[in-house]
Amino acid sequence: MQNEIPARQLIALIAALQCTYILDFMLVLPLGPDLAAALGFHANQVGWLTAAYTLASLAAGLVAVPLLDRFDRRHALLACLAGLVLAILASAAAQDLFTLLLARAAAGLCAAPTIATGMAILIDHTPPPQRGSAIARVMVGFSLATIGGIPFALELAARAGWQVAFLVVAVLAALVGVVASRLLPAQRAHLTQRAAGAPRPSPLALLKRPSVQLASLLQGLNQFAAFLVIPSFSAFYLLNLAFPREQLSLLYLAGGVTALFAMQLAGRATDKRGPWRPVSIASACFCVGLLPFLGIQALPITLCFVLFMAGNAARNICLAATLSQIPAPPERAGFMALMKMVQDLGVTLATGMAALLLGNADGPLTHTTELAALTMLGGVGVLGLLAHLQKKLQTA
Repeated sequence: MQNEIPARQLIALIAALQCTYILDFMLVLPLGPDLAAALGFHANQVGWLTAAYTLASLAAGLVAVPLLDRFDRRHALLACLAGLVLAILASAAAQDLFTLLLARAAAGLCAAPTIATGMAILIDHTPPPQRGSAIARVMVGFSLATIGGIPFALELAARAGWQVAFLVVAVLAALVGVVASRLLPAQRAHLTQRAAGAPRPSPLALLKRPSVQLASLLQGLNQFAAFLVIPSFSAFYLLNLAFPREQLSLLYLAGGVTALFAMQLAGRATDKRGPWRPVSIASACFCVGLLPFLGIQALPITLCFVLFMAGNAARNICLAATLSQIPAPPERAGFMALMKMVQDLGVTLATGMAALLLGNADGPLTHTTELAALTMLGGVGVLGLLAHLQKKLQTA
């Protein structure tokens, strides 16, 4: 029988892991203009940093899908987290765009199995009717990163240099590893079930299932749509809308606070009534938040940013709760790694397309209208795929 962990402690641990992961992943986006100035590259090239991270994460997923479920989840989590700490430290030591790209790739290589294993541990210990709320509470880590972490990192970068921001994230990741090593007992129940005859997962074997195919399309399109614009938000607000640099941390603070409440509401609504209604509302907020990119300033630009952040975060919660119903325990970490791999593929394609579309010239970003239109189209596509997946799950 799986060793029991107090639910509150487990949720707090995985939330801290999520916070560290999001901080590391998102840090280069709002710091993009600062990094570009310090290391001598164009602001529109910040998307390549995200692409390097996600391409490496994608490669890690190919290895992680068949391997993660063969090990004690505790050992897998600690080993991957140790590698992530070293990669974040390497990011702080970068001297130019090339070395920063290498460091971000190393971080992505370790982050994919880290977060997949952490989420598998959470789902192992959470009954299906409670997963929406549990995932929403874990995703408080996302809000903490945006409410406190990103604004704090921006202030650190402004006062002490961008390197200090990465050093702080590395220390936080190390602390999470220490707590995990003391709190988590052995996590081997899935190995017992596999010994009883459960099949070993592989990317191809999982992708042969119609429900996994739909889940992969849904996950990939959701992330592709969002990351067409997410890496450019900071640069767009500063360069195109003349948003004050000194207020950038307050902007992310407002977005994070709103996203925190939106996620909790979305998680509870998904557990009670299913994901369709909350995803529809979240998608509407998501699209309204893109109006400045279309050149429409009918609403305050701060409100648009907040709506986008809240809609994107709430939609992610609903979809994560829905996708958690698909895998059996012996293939759960592998399935989560596959979803992370698909997510990374969507993010990589989106950031690469955005970087090419936005061009290489200095000054305000161009082609933002086309970028926002593609994002909205992807948001509508997510709703269609979700409806199809729900029908598959109900008839399974």
